Amino acid sequence: MDTFTVRRIEKILEGYIALKVPRNMRASVRLSYRWDEDGVTLTEERPDEAGWQSVPIVQFRRQRSLWQVCAKSSTGEWETVEEIEPHFDFESQLEQVEADPQGIFWTA
Repeated sequence: MDTFTVRRIEKILEGYIALKVPRNMRASVRLSYRWDEDGVTLTEERPDEAGWQSVPIVQFRRQRSLWQVCAKSSTGEWETVEEIEPHFDFESQLEQVEADPQGIFWTA
C-alpha cells in the first residue's frame, strides 16, 4: 500500500478513535490499530494486572482497490462481512462499522 494511502487512513482512524473514546474513559478503555500486508485491524484495549489486553474488533482488507470489512467468526477466523459490500472508500466502510446495524462489532 502506498505511503499516501497509509497516512490518510491513519488520520481517519486517529480522528475516529479520538471521538469514539471520551477523554475521561481513556484510562479504562482505548482503541488502537495495527497494519499488516493486506490492511488494518482495529482493536479495543482494556487494562488488567499484566498491562493492556487487546481484543480485535474489525479488520479492513484492501483487495483490488476495494476495502472489505471482516469480523471474527465463532472459530476465531477473520471472515468477510457479507452485509457490507466492498467499497473503494475506507471512510465509508468505517462508517458502516460504526453504524453496526447487525450488532457484529459493538455491544451495548
